[in-house]
Amino acid sequence: MTESIEVETVGEMSSPEGAAKLSLLARFRKFLSGIPSSEKITLDSTPLTLSANVRIARRAEPFKLMLGTAILEFHPDLPITGIEKGSSMEWIIHPGRAFYETVPKFIRIRPGEAVILGRSDELQTRVFGFDTSVADRHVKVFNRKGDLIFQPLEPELPTSISEIDQPTAVWSARRDNLLRLPGVLGCALGQFESEQALDMIREVNAIIASEAYRSLNDDGQPGGIIRFPGDMTVVIMGDTHARADNVLRVITEGGMLAALESKEACLVFLGDMVHSQESDELEDMASSVFILDLFCMLKRRFPENVFYVHGNHESFSADVGKGGVPQGMLFHSYLKKLRGKVYVSEVEKLFDGLAFVVQGDDFAACHGAPVRTKVNLNVLINIRRYPGIQSELVWNRLRQGNRPTGYSKGSVKRFRRTLNLPKHAPLIVGHTPQSDEDTLWLNVGGIEGHHIVYSAHMHRLAAMVMSKGQVTPLEFVPEATLAFLNDTVAAELQKK
Repeated sequence: MTESIEVETVGEMSSPEGAAKLSLLARFRKFLSGIPSSEKITLDSTPLTLSANVRIARRAEPFKLMLGTAILEFHPDLPITGIEKGSSMEWIIHPGRAFYETVPKFIRIRPGEAVILGRSDELQTRVFGFDTSVADRHVKVFNRKGDLIFQPLEPELPTSISEIDQPTAVWSARRDNLLRLPGVLGCALGQFESEQALDMIREVNAIIASEAYRSLNDDGQPGGIIRFPGDMTVVIMGDTHARADNVLRVITEGGMLAALESKEACLVFLGDMVHSQESDELEDMASSVFILDLFCMLKRRFPENVFYVHGNHESFSADVGKGGVPQGMLFHSYLKKLRGKVYVSEVEKLFDGLAFVVQGDDFAACHGAPVRTKVNLNVLINIRRYPGIQSELVWNRLRQGNRPTGYSKGSVKRFRRTLNLPKHAPLIVGHTPQSDEDTLWLNVGGIEGHHIVYSAHMHRLAAMVMSKGQVTPLEFVPEATLAFLNDTVAAELQKK
C-alpha cells in the first residue's frame, strides 16, 4: 500500500523546457508512488525499535539511527543562521564525533530522493564503518519534502532510532568554525590595502618557491608535480571561479579546519580559481581579487597543507575568457589600477610558479586533462620547458564527437603509468562540467576511476576526499558565508 498524494498535472508540452519539466514530474510521481505508508512518531532519548515503517516529520533537531553496532547521525542541513522558513529539506548523515574532529565524510539525502543503508554500499561502509551486524540492505530512507520515512528491510536485525544526547548540530559547528576563521588566519577576511596585499603575495611566492612535497626540476626550481605522502588525506576542490563562499563552505564544514590545523589533511584547489563564469558577472574582477587574497591567507597560514594547481584561467592572456569577455586581460587591468604594476608582476609570478599535477601513491589530479602523448616523469617535472604539455594539461577535454582531439581512455592509462600509479587509480580533473545542475561525476566516459569535480556552481558544489586510495565524493549547498561573517563582525564592533 502506498500513500495517495496528489500532484499538479501539466498539459501537453512541446518545447524542450516543457519536456524536461514533464520528465521531472514523471520521476517525482514515480518516487511518490514508491513511498510506503508509515506511522508518524515522536522521538525521545529511549531507543525505538524499528519493526514497521515510521515517519519523522520535518524537524530542526538531529537524531540517530542504530544499525547493528553502527550509529548514524541524521542532521538537517540548515544554513549557518539557523532555522529559516523552508529550511531542513535536505539531510546529512554522518558517523558522529569524527565528523567534527577531522575531514568530514557524509552522505546527503535531497528532497525526492531515497537511499538504502547497508553494507552492500562500499561508500557507506567506509563512511560509517559497517561490520557484519549490518545487513547488505538494512533500511530504506525516503526524503519526502523534508519528512524522513524509514522502511526496515531486515526487521529481525537490531535497528532503532532515538534522540541524540547533547547533539552538536552540523550548522552550528560550521558557524563556529567560520567565526573563528579570522583568528586562525590572523587577519580579517576583507579588502587589503595595496601594501598589505603586496607583502602577503610576496610571502606566498616565497613559500611556493620551496613548496612542500614538490619535486625540483633540473634547474633546481619547483617542478610540475606535487607528491603527497601515502598517509595524507587530500581534499580536492574543482574550479571555484571566484566563488569564495564555496571555498569557505568546504573549509568550515565539520572538522576540515581542524584537520588543516593539525596537518592531518591537505586542501587542493584544482585550478581556475579566478574569473566568475556567471553570465552577469563575467566582467566582475573584484571577486577574483578576493578569492586570490583568500588563497594567500590560507597558504600563508597552512603552507604545507593548502595547494593551488595551474588551470587555464591562471593567466592574463587574451585567450582566457568566456562569452567574448577577455577576462585575463580585464583582470590584469583591474589589478594594475587597484594595486599597481609591482603587484601584477607578483600575481604573474604566482601563476607561473604553480604546479600542474598533484598525486599520492594511489591517485592523481590535474586541472583539465591527462597528456595524450607518451611522456615520462622527467618531462612533467621539467614542464616549464614544454609549453605544449602545459597547454594539454590545462586546456584539453575528454574526446567526444565534436572534440576528436580530446583525451581518451588510453590517455588516462598512459598517464597512470607515467606517474607509477596502480591500474584504475583515481584520476580527478575539473575544467569540464558535464551539466549546469550537477557538480561531480564518477567514471566519466566509461573510464573506471576517471572523475570530474566542479566547485563553482552557485546552487551546489562538490569536493573529493582521497584517503588510502579511496574516493569519497562530498556535496555541499553554498550559502552567503562571507556576508554572514562580515555582518556578525560589524554587529560585534557596534556592541563595543
